[in-house]
Amino acid sequence: MNNNYPLTVKNQEKDEFFNYIVFQLNEKLYAADIHNVIEVINLTEIKIPQKTPKGIIGITNYKGMMINVIDLCTLLGFETKKLTINNQLIITCIDGNCFAIAAEKIVNIFQFEKEQLQNLPYDIENSIIKEIIDQNDNTISILNIKNIEKIINNSTEQENNIDYTKLLPDDEKSLQILALRSKDNEKKQELFSFPVNTNKINQFILFNLDNQNYYLDLKYIKEFITSKRLNITKLPYTNDYIKGIINLRGDIITLLDLKRFLNNAPSKINDTGKIIITEGENFNLALLVDDIKSIKNLKDIPYGQGNSEYISSEFSENGILYNILNFEKIINDERIYIMQ
Repeated sequence: MNNNYPLTVKNQEKDEFFNYIVFQLNEKLYAADIHNVIEVINLTEIKIPQKTPKGIIGITNYKGMMINVIDLCTLLGFETKKLTINNQLIITCIDGNCFAIAAEKIVNIFQFEKEQLQNLPYDIENSIIKEIIDQNDNTISILNIKNIEKIINNSTEQENNIDYTKLLPDDEKSLQILALRSKDNEKKQELFSFPVNTNKINQFILFNLDNQNYYLDLKYIKEFITSKRLNITKLPYTNDYIKGIINLRGDIITLLDLKRFLNNAPSKINDTGKIIITEGENFNLALLVDDIKSIKNLKDIPYGQGNSEYISSEFSENGILYNILNFEKIINDERIYIMQ
C-alpha cells in the first residue's frame, strides 16, 4: 500500500467517457445521459387531461412547473404496466425543455467508454434509441433524449388510445402518499430556476449513514454496486474503518467504512449494503454506506459551517438536516491508504 496524496479528480476528455443513469422498464434496461438528468424523484401526482397525445401519460407539477410525463413503453411499442408508488420519475431536460420519464426503478449510474457504444443494426432517423451497450450479459439501450423531445413537441399529430386513469395508483393509501409527495415538491421550487442550463447544474448523490443525510458531488462518482456476494480481502494492521480491498473488474480498490471514518458506529456488511465507487486521476476509493436515496440538484450550494472537517456545509430543508461531504478532504487524509 502506498500513500498517494494530494489526490485529484480525474479530468476526463469529453469524448472518451460517458456517464449514464441506467433504469429498468418492462424487465429491460435503458440509459439516459446524466447531463440531461435534473433529478430522480418518486412518483408524484399525475394529472391526466381529457385528451393526451400518444406516449404522454399526463402532466405533473415539478418545482412549480407543469411538465409532461413520458410513457416509454408506448413509444417503444410495449404494453404499459400499471404504475405503483414505487415507480420513479427521471426529470430530464434538454435545451431548456423539461419532461419526466416514468421508470420502474433506477439500477445504477455507469461510466462507459466511447468504444463500448454500439450503433443499432438498423438506421431509424427518429428512433428514441440511438445506441446499445452490452454489459454483464445485459443489453442496455441508450435513449436519444433529443428525439424524445421532438416526439413531445410533435405529439399532437397522434392521439393517445390508452386510458391511463386505469394505470395510475388509485387506492386511498397510495393517493395520500402521492399527494404528500406533490406537496413536498411544490415547497422545493425555490431551489431551482427554469429554463435549466444542465451544463451548470451541480449534481449530487444523496445517501444515508445512521439515518443522517449526506450529499456527495456526482463528479467524484464512477458507479454504484451492492455488497451482495462481494469478495472483500481483509488487510492486517489497518484501521477499523478500512474494511479491506475489493477486486472490481481488475481494479484493486480500498473499501472505506465511511460511517466509521466519520466517528460513528462501524457498518455491518450484508447483502443489502450499498457501495459508492469513486475515481480520480490517481485514486480509486469505495465508500460503504447504508443506503443511496436519489440524485439531487441544487441551484446554489449552501456553503456554511459543517460539524466536522469532513463536512463542508450543512443545511436544513423542511426540518431535515443535510450534510455536504468535503470529499477532497477525505481523499487527501493521510489515514487513508489507496491501493494501486
